[in-house]
Amino acid sequence: FEAHVKMVYEEINSILTDEAKLNEVADYCFKDADADGNGTIDAKEFEAHVKMVYEDIGIAMPSPENMATYMESLDINQDGKLDKDEFKKYVLDMLQKDKDIRS
Repeated sequence: FEAHVKMVYEEINSILTDEAKLNEVADYCFKDADADGNGTIDAKEFEAHVKMVYEDIGIAMPSPENMATYMESLDINQDGKLDKDEFKKYVLDMLQKDKDIRS
């Protein structure tokens, strides 16, 4: 089990330190989160993706208010949805949280 945790930790670290890998992971996650395929992530899609990721890494879901505040902090152009670049920051945050949990 510990070998697996170490392997996952090392893989996460390699993604965090390699821009090409990070972009690949962010693109994959973006496509996964973009349920309606319109090229942006709305609040409902964002909440569904956050729930899935938080459950996967074993941390408690933020409150609805904190979820809204988090999305707003990522939504640089304040259009109420996340584009790929805005969503990438979320992916980076989640990878860092996962790495911190495993360290």
